[in-house]
Amino acid sequence: MKFIHFGPVIGGVRISPVLCKELLKRGRQTTISHTQHLAGHLDKENLYTDKDKHWFVENFKQYFIPYFRKIQDQHDPLFYYAIHPFKKCMIQNLWINFMKGGEYNPPHTHTGSYSFVLFLQVPEEIKKESANFKGIGPGPGHIRFQYGEEQPEIMTKHSILPVVNELWIFPASLHHSVPPFKSDVERISVSGNILLTEGVGVKNTPTYEGGELSFTGDKAEFNI
Repeated sequence: MKFIHFGPVIGGVRISPVLCKELLKRGRQTTISHTQHLAGHLDKENLYTDKDKHWFVENFKQYFIPYFRKIQDQHDPLFYYAIHPFKKCMIQNLWINFMKGGEYNPPHTHTGSYSFVLFLQVPEEIKKESANFKGIGPGPGHIRFQYGEEQPEIMTKHSILPVVNELWIFPASLHHSVPPFKSDVERISVSGNILLTEGVGVKNTPTYEGGELSFTGDKAEFNI
């Protein structure tokens, strides 16, 4: 018997705690609000500086490359994403989310080609709320991914309980959301959008703030 599985591919990986600690340190120093450009009902969502984005690419690209190679592998039909091969991509936006009790993210998508979320702080209170949650929806503070229309007896949603230092990569067009938690704590995550700069969409690459992100003459770009 043959089985066919299709739909968006989500990839997860654990990140070095040392790198995450530095990313959080840099995030706490951010001052430029990005809230007006985001769907979340959060008071504090700040952009990282161009310098920080360049540092992020240099230190975190090793965690993204396996995902991009997997979805281009035509010999693995379970994960092949049916896209044109590409070798280069760049960080379009990078921001940090400071989520407090009662705040939430409604279902939404992102710009760019792919997006990601990296959890830097997940208080124990959120884990306890999740364990005690009795509803049928996603638990408090979870991230929920949703694909396609609702259908009986078919899973169209997947929820993930955040784990510190865990990174999840997914197509930017994939709907996702985060329900609120009640505890008086702070859930901290970093999100970003990735734009393909070779192969897919290269002819229609948009400009951002006067051009592609640059740092001392180099794009925040990495090879796959």
